[in-house]
Amino acid sequence: KHFAVRRANSESGVLAPAENPWGLDLWILRSDETEHHLGGNKFHKLTGYLDKARRENQTRLITMAGPHSNHLRAFAALARRKGFAGAAIIRGDELVDDSRHSEEIRFALECGVRLIFVTRQTYRSLRETSTEAERSGLVPDLDFAQAVFVPEGGLGPEGLTGVIDWAAAAKGFDEIYIPCATGTTCAGFLAATNPPTQVFGVAVLRNFVAVHAAIKLLVPAAQRRFTLLEEYAVGKFGKLFEADQEVREFCERQGIVADGVYVGRTLAALVGQAKKRKVTGRVLFVYTYNE
Repeated sequence: KHFAVRRANSESGVLAPAENPWGLDLWILRSDETEHHLGGNKFHKLTGYLDKARRENQTRLITMAGPHSNHLRAFAALARRKGFAGAAIIRGDELVDDSRHSEEIRFALECGVRLIFVTRQTYRSLRETSTEAERSGLVPDLDFAQAVFVPEGGLGPEGLTGVIDWAAAAKGFDEIYIPCATGTTCAGFLAATNPPTQVFGVAVLRNFVAVHAAIKLLVPAAQRRFTLLEEYAVGKFGKLFEADQEVREFCERQGIVADGVYVGRTLAALVGQAKKRKVTGRVLFVYTYNE
């Protein structure tokens, strides 16, 4: 059977009904940002930080990222595109050796991003900082007072801004399924929707406590509408998840990438819920792949 897709542009993205073999009233929301390296949710999470930089007349952005992260790639692409000077703190001081550079690190360097490689202990400590002084104490080579700091993965109130605009198309759905790393994108969809809409985040990391803490911090009034599906967060982050054949075929028919970190896990979770008859009503799958 051929599964046809009719796509319609909305103000915040591309919303498409998706025929499927699971008997669901299923739709897909894609990003409207089509430039290479700026697809998916990463672009939207960064826009709030760009707005903050403009309000504060800052021309520099500083972030922190893992060496293989899509966040690093999107940060570098957007900094170059918008004319900001970018710096990124990278986890792993051994990566000073350029023979060990990932594709994402090489791309960031091509975009003109300054990279600072720190130990894993320093990186973990940075996650816990909340002030410029604390960050400067850990990474004295960077002037945090003269830049806007973008937390790992865009986590934070500013990260919600662009996500909320994108998520405007999600209004009116009963259930929304989203890949979940830090919880920021899920929080944006919770902020953009109202009861009885339920948001299901599919964990790609085993940071369950941190995700719930982020939801509670960012959208406290909506946390009862959030469920974190944990069973697909297997292995280390970046370890590919092998989606089954029907999920791969579905993705091929919809023209989306069944990547083994985000999309494959989330669709597998959605299908698993559907086969247990736990999915009801009008359902939205949020496609966050960084194209």
